[in-house]
Amino acid sequence: MDKKPVKNGRAGGFNLLSFVIEHREIPLLGVLVLLLAGVSIAVPGYFSGNYMNILKNSSMNLVMASGMLCVLLIGSIDISVAAVLELAAAIAGVLMRDSKISSMIGMFAIGIGVGALIGFVNGAVMSFGRVLPIIVTLGMTYLARALIPMDFILGMNKIARIDLTDYFKEFILHEYLGIPVIVYIALAVVVIMGLFLKYTPVGRSIYATGSNEEAARMRGVKVKWIKVLAHVICGGMAGMAGIMRLGYYNAIEKGAANGQEMYVIAACVLGGVSVMGGYGKITGVVIGALLIATIDSAIPQLFMNATMMKEFFKGILILMAILLNVLLQRAATKRNLKGRDI
Repeated sequence: MDKKPVKNGRAGGFNLLSFVIEHREIPLLGVLVLLLAGVSIAVPGYFSGNYMNILKNSSMNLVMASGMLCVLLIGSIDISVAAVLELAAAIAGVLMRDSKISSMIGMFAIGIGVGALIGFVNGAVMSFGRVLPIIVTLGMTYLARALIPMDFILGMNKIARIDLTDYFKEFILHEYLGIPVIVYIALAVVVIMGLFLKYTPVGRSIYATGSNEEAARMRGVKVKWIKVLAHVICGGMAGMAGIMRLGYYNAIEKGAANGQEMYVIAACVLGGVSVMGGYGKITGVVIGALLIATIDSAIPQLFMNATMMKEFFKGILILMAILLNVLLQRAATKRNLKGRDI
């Protein structure tokens, strides 16, 4: 008896297009490997001498990008994360300077709490007030940065090394098994976020909201509150990154993280996260953050005009990633329509 032909290559063999559609971060991983290999050949000993710096430099961006992933998955965006980072670090730093907080747990609790509160305001105004996310978060950017140097609110112009305890100053870069604490924190955030998005009902609701908001609502998903929650997570992760940055540099002031939000969004976009919502993986975000940190580390080794070339390569990669994402999304839609004989 003859076997029936398999339609659309869904069974009976490996389908490269389907594999790439489901794993959009794979091409980016290839770019990262090629970049590392190329620089290592051009600059002998580059990787062995710089891999730990790449991990440390990508850790804060990776924590913020994990939160940004949730926001992009619902089809939103948050450009206030850098300002939130600065404000959360400033408030926690003031409390440590004034001996109101001395423990590491307290510092992270304050940072995450400040960020989550701002994220809640962003999400509530956007979701219930029906204001465009970019408008809400742009306004929050100016508001958060305006608060940082105001003496009558924070009693500070900036937080310096002298304002922090010795334990805090040493903790973030303290090494266990040769790996700094800042890398362990980023790794923990990545694992928890990946499990949360993939295996919890709330995580699946975030994907559902971004994929088809009306269908998600019909299935009983509280779409407005899911949007608020996504922004709360994003704000909380920005606040956590603020404490990490304060421990890394032992200082914070207004404008310290200018432009950081673009790095975070770029890490997500490079990692295959759809800016339209509904698709994205934490593994892609990790690769995107590592690629950006690698470019920042490698380009100065290869070119004299490092600043221009770094921005050039990032721009080219982001455009290529967006184009690839669009093409793969169209291919996925076409495949699904064929599968339903439409």
